[in-house]
Amino acid sequence: MTDQGIPVDRFPQRVLRRSPAHRRADAIACALFVGLDVLLVALILLLGSDGIFTEDWMGYAGVMDSTGASYQYDCVVFLCRVEAVTVALAIACRLWTTAVAQLVVLTSAAVFVASLATYWNP
Repeated sequence: MTDQGIPVDRFPQRVLRRSPAHRRADAIACALFVGLDVLLVALILLLGSDGIFTEDWMGYAGVMDSTGASYQYDCVVFLCRVEAVTVALAIACRLWTTAVAQLVVLTSAAVFVASLATYWNP
């Protein structure tokens, strides 16, 4: 027991348990952030498809553009930074579903972008 008469074992329950309105806000934030993540990765792929990424499924597997050699690395670092900021924001707001979705989606996106064949990653 604390000095205020509240059992210590109830503290985690207060942090983890949320009202129905808070759960709805979490679901809306999760859907919004995942949608923005998909658009961000699509934009990265679209901008990199013009000679930087050389995967067969992107339409052209020919000569790679050496002027965009750091593009892939910069995109992976950017995705990791976006992940850190959005997860920290979600945790600060107790949006647990949003935090987990950001971890999964942005980590997977960074790994996917890092795995593509480029000038520096044949």
